[in-house]
Amino acid sequence: MEITQVLNFGSLNIDHVYTVDHFVAPGETLSSAGYLVNAGGKGLNQSVALSRAGVKTLHAGMIGREGSFLKETLESFNVDTRHVITGDVPTGHAIIQVEKNSAQNSILLYPGANMAIPLDAMERILRSMPSGSWLLLQNEINDVPFLIREGKKLGLKIAFNPAPCSAAVGSYPLHLCDLIFVNEIEAAQLTSEQGGHNRLAAAMATRFPGCEIVVTLGKEGAVWRRGSEEIFEPAVPVKAVDTTSAGDTFTGFFLAAKLRGMTPLESMKCAALASSITVSRHGAAISIPAAEEVFDAENY
Repeated sequence: MEITQVLNFGSLNIDHVYTVDHFVAPGETLSSAGYLVNAGGKGLNQSVALSRAGVKTLHAGMIGREGSFLKETLESFNVDTRHVITGDVPTGHAIIQVEKNSAQNSILLYPGANMAIPLDAMERILRSMPSGSWLLLQNEINDVPFLIREGKKLGLKIAFNPAPCSAAVGSYPLHLCDLIFVNEIEAAQLTSEQGGHNRLAAAMATRFPGCEIVVTLGKEGAVWRRGSEEIFEPAVPVKAVDTTSAGDTFTGFFLAAKLRGMTPLESMKCAALASSITVSRHGAAISIPAAEEVFDAENY
């Protein structure tokens, strides 16, 4: 079984989660039926997913003085936090509305310390990683283009999930990435393609011919594409109660399966199963399944 370590340079957020009958409309005041405070951020969630999937995971990022429980949360999931910096900028946080019946969510994000990571610290941390290691990135921290370029220069393999997908992402050096995860909206933004998922995946593969492309389709499933080769994997049908970490779980388990030496089809099946388990549970990081729940041949 192949396995290697992953450095995830990503966000660390305090999630304030409100259960609501419907998303708050402009000018409306709405009472919440429930409230939770969770450790979150796409970076943290993907580190937890990788670690839960059995990958040696190092998280790099930045928190404020009040964010120490985020570092403790990562450590409770066996994530190495030696590269988590504590600074004077407030910790990033999110206000998340979760609809009671549909389990869909709406998120308001304050980036905070996630957008204040010093460049010299980034360079130092990247240089600490052995050549051939994987660098996982999202778009919730500062200077992502620098991380892609410097990481590639140092011989790291780059996996990128450009969420949230701002207009600036189109100018990032994405051709240097080895693996790109996008949803349908992000794929459309990056390619200007307005067709179905097959056309979106094909357009992504055409624009980034050296990359593996994964287009996630929510409850419909996901598409993997490399060159002209394509695999569609339907979602595992479950009753969803909270979709907050579905995409992050998919990303973590797909990469973990790949690092185990699994084929793209096997990796897609594992990621789909892991995501189905996540959405059937409440919470963000705490909803992500353990490796044994997914990497059991009987399950896929």
